[in-house]
Amino acid sequence: AGEPGNVKVTVKYEGTAPARAKLDRAADPYCAKTEALAEDLIVNGDGSIANTVVYLKKVRGKFDAPAEPLKLAQNGCTYTPHVQAGMKGQSIEIANGDKTLHNVHSYKGAKKKNWFNIAQPPGAPAKTEKLKKAELATFKCYVHPWMSSYVVVTEHPFNGVTGDAGSVTLEGVPSKAKAYDIITWHETLGEQTVEVVVQAGKTD
Repeated sequence: AGEPGNVKVTVKYEGTAPARAKLDRAADPYCAKTEALAEDLIVNGDGSIANTVVYLKKVRGKFDAPAEPLKLAQNGCTYTPHVQAGMKGQSIEIANGDKTLHNVHSYKGAKKKNWFNIAQPPGAPAKTEKLKKAELATFKCYVHPWMSSYVVVTEHPFNGVTGDAGSVTLEGVPSKAKAYDIITWHETLGEQTVEVVVQAGKTD
């Protein structure tokens, strides 16, 4: 592995993007006080796609997990952030900021193996769990079925999530002559793979 470089990825939607649906949250009077749009596919004004996880498939070396946990908030009857990228060994802290009961049911992996299932009433302490494997973690609230959130966990820190500009930069990637496989993951659109050669001191 040579001097590091950066990788900037922009994810684009081809064709006409569907309009985001308004969520029906009338079942809970607390949640019904606010409005929200579906987050399963957010296409920005320039055709780029938000909430896409971007990561390198494989990077040699040992990397320390961040000491700072990921945060998953339940505010306004919505999980925030909707999509995150984390690292194996990192923790995730889940808190309820609403004045209504939430249920946090989490699954691990593509086969959705049950991880934990808890109730979080208003004022309940935050729950902290460790991300022990490189896999997809899914979070659902069965009290409010429109609520969902995802965390893609990798073995290394070279990951990120596209935002309002539909792009993300993976910084400090070790350069090498052979190409890396870059994976993009989206909850609705699935996975795609592209190759990139990282050049020392450059952004590719």
